[in-house]
Amino acid sequence: MAQIDVKLSITNLKKMKGNLAIEFYRNVENYTKGQNAFKKLYVPVAEIDKYETVFKDIEPTFYAVKVFLDTNNNKKLDKSFLGVRKEPYGFSKNLDPILREPTFEEAKVEMTEENNTIVIKLNNNKGEE
Repeated sequence: MAQIDVKLSITNLKKMKGNLAIEFYRNVENYTKGQNAFKKLYVPVAEIDKYETVFKDIEPTFYAVKVFLDTNNNKKLDKSFLGVRKEPYGFSKNLDPILREPTFEEAKVEMTEENNTIVIKLNNNKGEE
């Protein structure tokens, strides 16, 4: 099967500063553990509303994506003692279950030559406008 290029667009950055942590997963086990992402990026951003990138020559299959904007550069998604996310975050399919991450099955999207774009709108629980 031919490899494809997958486009990823992260929107709703609201010109905030920090590092975008992007993780692409291909299987339930790695996604659930948050380990061994198939593709992983940690990209500095500032003063933009949208970030776009292309992952070249990847296998057409199911992927689930986790993203967060690390505003304090500690390389983890900060949460309150109740588990509420304190930094902007997003998942493939723009899912937002309360107090948990969506499962791999909930978040997975099939990437094909015809369907090769994922758009994730960051959620911001901090109430910033």
